Amino acid sequence: MGQIFIIANQKGGVGKTTTSLNLGAALSELGKEVLLIDLDPQGGLTLHCDYEPDELETSIYDALKDEEVTDETILETEFGADLLPANVDLAVIEMELINSVARERRLTAILNPIRDNYDIVIIDGQPSLGLLTLNSMTAADQIIIPIACEYLALRGVDGLMKMIKKVQGQLNSKLSINGVLPTMFDRRTNHTEAILKQIKTRFEPEIKVYDHTVYRSIRFAEAAEEREPIIYYAKNIPGADAYRNLGRELIRNGNI
Repeated sequence: MGQIFIIANQKGGVGKTTTSLNLGAALSELGKEVLLIDLDPQGGLTLHCDYEPDELETSIYDALKDEEVTDETILETEFGADLLPANVDLAVIEMELINSVARERRLTAILNPIRDNYDIVIIDGQPSLGLLTLNSMTAADQIIIPIACEYLALRGVDGLMKMIKKVQGQLNSKLSINGVLPTMFDRRTNHTEAILKQIKTRFEPEIKVYDHTVYRSIRFAEAAEEREPIIYYAKNIPGADAYRNLGRELIRNGNI
């Protein structure tokens, strides 16, 4: 059975979409069958995979509403992974599902029939703690938490941890945190060094902090503009190595 991962953090701008895309691309490069799911109405992952969100005929919104993923909804990417895309239509799904039975399990219901087609499903989580994030955690087996090496990013993770514990206790007892991924590390500043130490102190040894720190680089922004994974756009920078090495670690440890 394919493992479902959510890349989760309620704070925006910490590298969720970058991590979803590049970890998926790295695992695809390593021979794994990968499904990427864009669960953010902004459609950043969809755009980064070279699809225009506003031009989509169907998206994950339709799948959640109709309780079915059709062949037309799943798109191919140039780097080998499949994509379940999103656009602004997704912004209204929480209101439309509010009175639905088992509304927090809608994503689980649509993924169960297709998850065995993949080695891993990677969900790019919404930057909030609303119903979409609740659906993601209910469906997922494991969580990766990207945290930017900045003070506010570290402080903002407390709400996420509380939500994870509630989901584990009430909706999905198998959910586990695979690890914390430090992102946007700038070796030129003492601040990011200090925050990285605080991240390790905050989580270890109970929760693993990956050694594969993602260094800040303008190449990530350039790759996004070119709509390419960093492992292809600038394959030799430390950030590209971080995602490849994270993918190898997940495989090596039997998580995939």
